[in-house]
Amino acid sequence: MFNNPFDSFHNTVAEAKEEREQLDRLLTISTPRERLLVAVIALLLFFLAVWLAFGNIDRSLAVKGVLVGSDEKRSVQVLLWVQSDTAPQIKPGLPAEVELTVAEGETETFGGKIATISVAPLSERLALFQSKAPVFVYRVDIALDKRLDSTPLAGKRCRVIIELGRQSPIAFLHLRQP
Repeated sequence: MFNNPFDSFHNTVAEAKEEREQLDRLLTISTPRERLLVAVIALLLFFLAVWLAFGNIDRSLAVKGVLVGSDEKRSVQVLLWVQSDTAPQIKPGLPAEVELTVAEGETETFGGKIATISVAPLSERLALFQSKAPVFVYRVDIALDKRLDSTPLAGKRCRVIIELGRQSPIAFLHLRQP
């Protein structure tokens, strides 16, 4: 475009204008395949917009813990280590599952609902650092759907999956922004 230093400025501008006008030809859709491609892309964008507006995302939280004990074989007490930013989302009445490793590679799952949740008391030395800690220790009582067998559970590590509910994708994206 500007390679010839002896060409007049007006000629160079005219050539540049012609090149810009040629770009319009690249945007034309002339074959049936191109029309089909544009229709498919438009359809995908439409479905994405509908899903963003009316869809749902199931949210759950997986937390590591230790079983403390069980009462009446219908509930278990668990100590959970919960991130400080997700702790306010855990409330009584939410569905929860306790995954327990029974033997090598075998897990047993108990379903139920959170009955109570409270902050586990810490020793005086650790209580000084509780406000600065990234995690909190909670004592959670989970009312189980079925009875437990008579095996002792105290002291076993577990994973608790808490279902936080559903929300729209737009609200989920707003939640993720810092």
